[in-house]
Amino acid sequence: MTSNSKNLIHLEKGFIYAMFHQIFICFAAEDRYKIVEPIVYHLKNYGINTWYDRHTLLMGDNRVQKNLNEGVTKCKYALIILSKDTEQSICAMEEISIIKERCQNGDVTIFPVLFEISPNNIPYNLQWIKEFIYKEVNRHSGTLEICNNIACKITSDMIALCPYKTIQDILIYSESLCPLFYSLIYKYQKIDNNNLNSRVTMLYATYLVIIHSENINDNPTIHLISTIFERLFSETQLNLKIDYRELWLLENSLCLLVNSYFTSCIESII
Repeated sequence: MTSNSKNLIHLEKGFIYAMFHQIFICFAAEDRYKIVEPIVYHLKNYGINTWYDRHTLLMGDNRVQKNLNEGVTKCKYALIILSKDTEQSICAMEEISIIKERCQNGDVTIFPVLFEISPNNIPYNLQWIKEFIYKEVNRHSGTLEICNNIACKITSDMIALCPYKTIQDILIYSESLCPLFYSLIYKYQKIDNNNLNSRVTMLYATYLVIIHSENINDNPTIHLISTIFERLFSETQLNLKIDYRELWLLENSLCLLVNSYFTSCIESII
């Protein structure tokens, strides 16, 4: 069996999904309802699991054991929400200290969000966070764009472990495997780059062809992909504006789906 085949089978078993699916959310209690809850809502709608204290901890739990040892020290990603209240939050600052150390060791990816605080007003001991790409938001700007960025990063990291990483990679391999699928991808590449709704529709049609294939087996990765496609395609049905970040997310999701489809084909041959 080739290394590509092994990578594909790991994907099919949910191995890659399990590595990347959880995000630790670090915040001051004062920001819970103003920004944290909306972000958690959007991430859940994308099928992305979060380590969120309200969904994870129960009365009587040991905070150090659960929130720190099982949460912040094990998650692959950390969303840090900085606001004027962060520095005064003992819990948030303790979590940030652990996240910073893990980040310096290359063990966690940080998603910084500046909530109603300018970069110039970030406390001195938290200035290091500005080394990373961050988003500035307020209570009126919405949080969906934040979640689109997070989903793009997670799916991109998942694709990095797959043998077929781009639409072009897939186009080369798919012609002999599934002529209908190949035709849809070929037509997709011919659509004008600025015609975002048409591109989304073609990706969705390709998704439907594959997801209803006999060779697709349900697993956590497929669930994540399906949730992303159904969520974003519903926006085109409502004539909501689609941006390039969302198209990028759909392309990532299709690449993951196709890698899983190829897995099933390989396993059926084996």
